[in-house]
Amino acid sequence: MLVELFSRDAVDGRAPRQVVPIDVRLGDDFDILVITGPNTGGKTVTLKTVGLMALMTQCGVPIPAGEGSRMPVFDNVFIDIGDEQSLQQSLSTFSSHLGTLLDILRRSDAKSLVLIDELGAGTDPDEGAAIGRSILAELLQLKSKAIVSTHLSALKAVAYTTERVDNAAVEFDPETLGPTYRLRLGEPGNSNALIIARRLGMPARLVQQAKSFLDDRSGALHKAIAGTLQSRREAEEARRTARDAALEAQREREGLERERKAMESAQAEFDRWTQWVNALKPGDAVYLRNLKRAAKVVRMQLHKQTALVTAGPLDLEVPLRDISIGEPQG
Repeated sequence: MLVELFSRDAVDGRAPRQVVPIDVRLGDDFDILVITGPNTGGKTVTLKTVGLMALMTQCGVPIPAGEGSRMPVFDNVFIDIGDEQSLQQSLSTFSSHLGTLLDILRRSDAKSLVLIDELGAGTDPDEGAAIGRSILAELLQLKSKAIVSTHLSALKAVAYTTERVDNAAVEFDPETLGPTYRLRLGEPGNSNALIIARRLGMPARLVQQAKSFLDDRSGALHKAIAGTLQSRREAEEARRTARDAALEAQREREGLERERKAMESAQAEFDRWTQWVNALKPGDAVYLRNLKRAAKVVRMQLHKQTALVTAGPLDLEVPLRDISIGEPQG
């Protein structure tokens, strides 16, 4: 699905910022997509965009999607985005999210779309990741289609050990400290917290010390991920190339089909006209296309491919190709 959003700058009279399409798929080679990357990188925007496009489709509203895009019809669309913590109800961020997620799991099935923002957040990272993995496993068991965002590295590894689960990354420009809003399928993203901290003025000594605190499991995971990135990028590029080729082939087939139908229609029209001309007799009404006036047949001269007609005070010999049935057509 290719989606383009308009910048508000254009409405305010300023030059619009570049529009960045979101290219996302779900339900073909995987049913669950885990999106990772930095804060303000576009993870939540992607979730909201997919949810909005799904609901617009359900309502019969045309969506701003690229040629060849497909959107299924879901029985339910479940969304957990935002923070519903409440002192009055004794709800923490974690308990609020968990209550919503448990309700989603109770109601989901194979015809459900589930969108979850910051899966596993709001509690101890290890325990949050464990709970997140169990939720992903349950969604797989239910055969639901799901897109989740997270900052937990452990959830990135699920795609490498579990079928029907894949990663996606929102791009981040370390030079500008800003997001590109592009979504890269098939690879996990990094939070880039250390890079951002250094650019925001954290002393290099403290940044280096923070790096040393990263446990060996995290380093091993990042090395394993880095080793597969090139092959995954090549696979995604090959997929895009194949998709573009399929779309071009479809356009060519549709063009040839239109030409075939046009030729068949023209042939059928010519056959009807020929049958009508051969049946004309004196006194029949015809229409002279070149002169744009009605006339009546005086005599047919098929051997000369002409007809002698009378149009008011005029008697004319006209080619058969210049006459049509009775009154002007169209």
